[in-house]
Amino acid sequence: MKPLNIKLYDLARAKLHLNDTDAMDFVSSIHELQDHRFENLVTKEYLDQKLSEIPVKMNHLELRSIERMNTLEIRLLEKFNKLEIQLIEAKLEIFQWMCFFWITQMVVNVVAIMILLKK
Repeated sequence: MKPLNIKLYDLARAKLHLNDTDAMDFVSSIHELQDHRFENLVTKEYLDQKLSEIPVKMNHLELRSIERMNTLEIRLLEKFNKLEIQLIEAKLEIFQWMCFFWITQMVVNVVAIMILLKK
C-alpha cells in the first residue's frame, strides 16, 4: 500500500471506527472513485469532432425544413385551388339561377302583355 493509502486506512479505522476489512474496502472504494473521475472528461479531439458535426446536422435540418415547407406550400396551393374551383362553381350556379329567373320573368311579362293586348 502507498503511504497515502496507509494514512487513509488508519484514519478510517481510528475516526470512523471501522474494522480492518471495512477500512480496507473504504480505501479501495475511494481509490476506485479517484481512478474513474477522469473517465468522463471531454478531450479536445472529441469536442472538435462534435463541433464539426454541427454544421452537417444543421444542413440536414435545414434541408428537412425546406422539404416540409415545400410540401406544406403544395398542400396549401391544392387547398386554394379547390376553394377557387368551388367559388367558380358557386358563381356559375348563381348565374344559372339568375338566368332561369330572368327568362321566366320575361315569359311572364310577355304573356301578361299578350293577355292585355287581346282584351
